Amino acid sequence: MFGTNWMERLFFMGMIGVAVTVLAYLALRMFVWSKAAAKSLEYIRRHALWTGLIAWAFSSLAGANRAGIYDPHMFYPTPWHAVPWFAIFAPVVAVVSVHAIGQATRPAPKATKRVAVLEFRKMRDYIPTALGWTAFGVFLFSAAVMLFVATTPGIAAITTPVPGAESPYMAGRMSGGPLALALTLALLLLAAGTLLVMRLITSRRSLEALTPEQNKTLRIIGVNRLLRVSATVASGLATIAGNYLVQPMPGSLTLSYTNWLAVANIAVLVAMLLWKPPFLDSPTENAGYNALYLPARSTKLAAGDGVAVARFSDSFASISPLLGIAGLFVGLLTTKWFGWLGPLTLVVVFILLAHWGLELVLRHNYTRPGNPRNRLLAAVPRGLAIVATTACLALIPALIAVTNINKGGMYDWPGFSRSAPQFLIPLLCALVIIGVTAGAGSVVIRRPGLTNAADQLDRTLRRRSLFRIMRTSAAGLLAVLAAVLINLGTAPTYGGPSADSSLAIVGTAFLVTAAVLCFYPIKGFTPHDFMPTAAHDHSVSR
Repeated sequence: MFGTNWMERLFFMGMIGVAVTVLAYLALRMFVWSKAAAKSLEYIRRHALWTGLIAWAFSSLAGANRAGIYDPHMFYPTPWHAVPWFAIFAPVVAVVSVHAIGQATRPAPKATKRVAVLEFRKMRDYIPTALGWTAFGVFLFSAAVMLFVATTPGIAAITTPVPGAESPYMAGRMSGGPLALALTLALLLLAAGTLLVMRLITSRRSLEALTPEQNKTLRIIGVNRLLRVSATVASGLATIAGNYLVQPMPGSLTLSYTNWLAVANIAVLVAMLLWKPPFLDSPTENAGYNALYLPARSTKLAAGDGVAVARFSDSFASISPLLGIAGLFVGLLTTKWFGWLGPLTLVVVFILLAHWGLELVLRHNYTRPGNPRNRLLAAVPRGLAIVATTACLALIPALIAVTNINKGGMYDWPGFSRSAPQFLIPLLCALVIIGVTAGAGSVVIRRPGLTNAADQLDRTLRRRSLFRIMRTSAAGLLAVLAAVLINLGTAPTYGGPSADSSLAIVGTAFLVTAAVLCFYPIKGFTPHDFMPTAAHDHSVSR
């Protein structure tokens, strides 16, 4: 019978998820970004980053890991049916298409009058020499592997183990010609698509918000990201061929085998991930912003604590997920009383405590008592505040409703005793999250201003801290509300009306929304944040 393996099914589901991500990204890029944001260097830099990340997400060839190999219970009329064409060609087409879309969705000229620029651009001017030759070598090596696969004969599968054989392998493989043709066509398509996208990068209109040198750097960044992912996919095609070649003879004495081409693919993958693109510098003479990303460019113009504080803030915030994992393990000890609300709540609390601790360290190391505080306007995005407030208000009727249901459901929380009210545990979890949020937020607002950094940077750091705190709190409160709704929709009934399963569906949707909310992007630093303050004149907020 004709069938697909579990890796192919997993790959198809992953493709659907990534396709949704691409559609969301295009909607944001084309319909949400404002004209001012499109000119921002930070947004241009982020656009290049997300183009590369989405292409990497599409580049998986895991669905074709058993191409040309068939199990004894499978029947393929011809060797061509043993080739997973979609799993081989879809990542190739997707990688090329994502990079082409990334170039096509660059900010269009917004000025009423366009300035004509006469410049002759060559593709090779934007190809990093070492990376270009490395990618070329990977493509040549993969092509050589395809030629070897084309001459490989097939092996018939066996339905019963060979008497006396220790090998558990009974799968067979088709002749290598069809698989070699499929992999070669995919490699040629990848090479042609890579060249066409590089041509597109070279010929597209320069961004009006950037200088000629910055536009050149941006093109080099685009070619860098394209070549890295293309080389990885080309290496992955060779890995598929390697897995086909090392397939042991059914019933042989082989107990294990190693696909050395897969090891080489991992080496290529790691090298491409670590091969950084050039940095798109700020057009200003402010060295602080550039030094934030490239320490080697720090000069005397970057004097002060601004760069150090910004780096510390980012590095400290990056460990908050680790503290969340610690909260998960601690929360497992509370499941006897809190059920699954214990780990959920303590994950949120530990992350909030991490942001609280960040502000305490900033207060101790980079401020002095009595430093005036800078006034903040629109400190927290309106959407996050609305989500948090809505979750709190929706908890009130949900907690009232949960008191009238029976205990003992699949998503129940035991409580401190059988006589304790059912609403006590979720109410306590919500109050803990609100209390820790208030404490962390008050520390941010009341922290004295930075001693040796620009006022605008101090404001930005406060906004970023408040954003992270409110984002975590809103996600936690939404998750508690989801837990109550799931409990209402799955509670056991004894002789009364059955539970409303639609509430469980809504609760699950809220739970997914809470998880997505944790990744809501935060506004990055801008060159304006590092502009030195002429007279260090603070706006006092009492």
